[in-house]
Amino acid sequence: MAEMQDVVIIGGGAGGFAAAIRAAQLGGKVTVVESTHYGGNCMNTACIPLTFLLTVAGHVDLARKAARFGIQMDEPKVDMEALHERKDLIVDSLRLGTEQQMVDYGVTLIEGRGKLVARDMVQVDPLPGSSLEQQRIPARNVIVATGSAPAQLPLEGADLPGVFGTEEAIQLREIPGRVAVISSQPWDVELAQYFHAMGSAVTLIHSGDQLLPQADRGCAQRLAKRLHDTGITIQRRADVEGIRQEDDGSLKVLLAGSEREVVVDKLLAARRLSNSAGLGLRQVGIEMEGASVLVDERMATSVPGIYAIGDVTAGAMWSHKANSEGIVAAENAMGLASRMRYDILPHCAFTRPQVAWVGLTEEEAEAQGIEYEVGKVPVAINPYAMILDETAGELKVIACKKYGKILGAHLVAPGAVDLINAVAVAMLAEATIQELMDFIPRHPSIGEALVDAAMDVKKRSLHMPKW
Repeated sequence: MAEMQDVVIIGGGAGGFAAAIRAAQLGGKVTVVESTHYGGNCMNTACIPLTFLLTVAGHVDLARKAARFGIQMDEPKVDMEALHERKDLIVDSLRLGTEQQMVDYGVTLIEGRGKLVARDMVQVDPLPGSSLEQQRIPARNVIVATGSAPAQLPLEGADLPGVFGTEEAIQLREIPGRVAVISSQPWDVELAQYFHAMGSAVTLIHSGDQLLPQADRGCAQRLAKRLHDTGITIQRRADVEGIRQEDDGSLKVLLAGSEREVVVDKLLAARRLSNSAGLGLRQVGIEMEGASVLVDERMATSVPGIYAIGDVTAGAMWSHKANSEGIVAAENAMGLASRMRYDILPHCAFTRPQVAWVGLTEEEAEAQGIEYEVGKVPVAINPYAMILDETAGELKVIACKKYGKILGAHLVAPGAVDLINAVAVAMLAEATIQELMDFIPRHPSIGEALVDAAMDVKKRSLHMPKW
């Protein structure tokens, strides 16, 4: 039998990596069991490659409007093979770096399928074609970090050729003429913009009243308007009844309750579910909610010594969330007392304009009975946004009326995904709206608009029109 480990981590994605490094930093003997690729879904098939594609799309759009900057050039042409070669190089480099970092910290890496056979025992089954034998690893603590897995939508025709998921969409070498996307989640809206920038006619279909349902309503409306203005068709409050294949191979998306239909060449229609099957979780007594593991703010499950992090738990599926949860789980496994702070967890979409938010929306503050004040500034009056020719959007800050505590911020602006980190740090430090107002932003920068929005909370904005 293998040597007793302080922590065995099942899954080497963003959360598993963070947990392994932190446990090793605290002096633990650590083993990571991974069945596919180190770095997980985010690094290999989602966040990293998708953000690269969105960056390419942004460059294409910039080239198309080069004349606005006095630059004359022809319609840009994209070499898809070169594009994907560069994308894969980035992913491969990051994955190798992830593996090497764990090795440098003394973490044992095992390729295989891990599962719990007891509270303190992980069994590793060899992968197909592997020369390794099955082994069992005793563990004082186990962290389940197996992430999520793609799943078909429960729709008639969801298994037809041409219906694909996010991972397949990111790998496409040929851009389809017509694409429909069934979803309102950030990554699907991002893909809708990517395909549109690359020349596809895109229809975005969602069943709710707003895109990005977790976002501030005003932010979602501004993004939807921007998508519409650039030529993306949006079908709101549209439930999909089924998918049919036409004689020419195209796909017909049937919308319930009407005679509306959308005909496309490719259809992005998939979801992700917690990847918990075959791990032996219920057999050792871990409480579940569907496919998701139930945990507390320490990332502890219902079984002492077993933790779970990332997409395998209930809640938002974000890589940075999994990363932070991994640190918390590792610290608790190694005897410290750590807790997650979901109230300062940033959310974002790498759309154009970017959308990012942290903390409470106005509706949530009102539901909690908090008296609040709001400051808002349109991006259009910001000098740097004018220079960039990216003037769509708004920055909103919400603060407690009585104490000035920053309750949340909701940004639709160029650079929003970076700027939201500054607000999250301010909230972590329990800064007040006055302290955010006192901050001196660089000029010119989008950060000036953030400070101006904070000033608008107290109706002291320097740049908003005087009424």
